[in-house]
Amino acid sequence: MRSRRWVIIGVGGVAAAGLVVAAVVFGLQGVEVASWVAGVASLVVAVAAVVLAPSGSPAAAATPPGAAAVPPPAGPGSIVAGGDITGIASTGDNATNTQHR
Repeated sequence: MRSRRWVIIGVGGVAAAGLVVAAVVFGLQGVEVASWVAGVASLVVAVAAVVLAPSGSPAAAATPPGAAAVPPPAGPGSIVAGGDITGIASTGDNATNTQHR
């Protein structure tokens, strides 16, 4: 438990020191340097997100191998509409469309 406290204190201290350095640098150099730093940081974050993102689609990972896909329910569906909604409402493919006025 004590080591966790020191880790939190150390990370907080590094973050506070970084904020102080950033305030001094940006105060002396101006907003132009801040915009460059933000641009470079956003590029680094974008590249890291692409590199660290899991490969494959979530739908493929959710279906275990050998499992059958669940078909959509057959039959009429229900539509709940409220307010001043007008136009054609559909419950999906091959369904009966109704027009509300």
